[in-house]
Amino acid sequence: MLSINSGSAVPVYEQLKRQIRLGIVSGRYRQGCRMPSIRDLAAKLKVNPNTIAKVYRQLEVDEFLVSKAGSGFFVEHSPEKLEQTRGELLCDLAEEFITSAVELGASPEVIKNTVQKRLEESTYHDKA
Repeated sequence: MLSINSGSAVPVYEQLKRQIRLGIVSGRYRQGCRMPSIRDLAAKLKVNPNTIAKVYRQLEVDEFLVSKAGSGFFVEHSPEKLEQTRGELLCDLAEEFITSAVELGASPEVIKNTVQKRLEESTYHDKA
């Protein structure tokens, strides 16, 4: 499920860290889930194993993963951490959208109205 966009200005390390955090917050990687081994993931993505190790170690410091000697890395987080991160990721997505909309020449009012209209039309509206 993880992938690298080699044309992106975002460093590989940051791309992977964000994707894994998003996977954890969205429930794709559930509590207790064993993450792919560093070697296997590095080979699959064609990146240096040190990059994967750095991502996993940082996610461990950030309290998303825990390492178990001889077994690998596992998803482990608190509900509070999950909610905090969900909010952070939502803000990041909103910032990216707003930046793109402004580059298109949209005013704040047009951006707000467009989002409101799409939200009302969305099938996700009833789920929120």
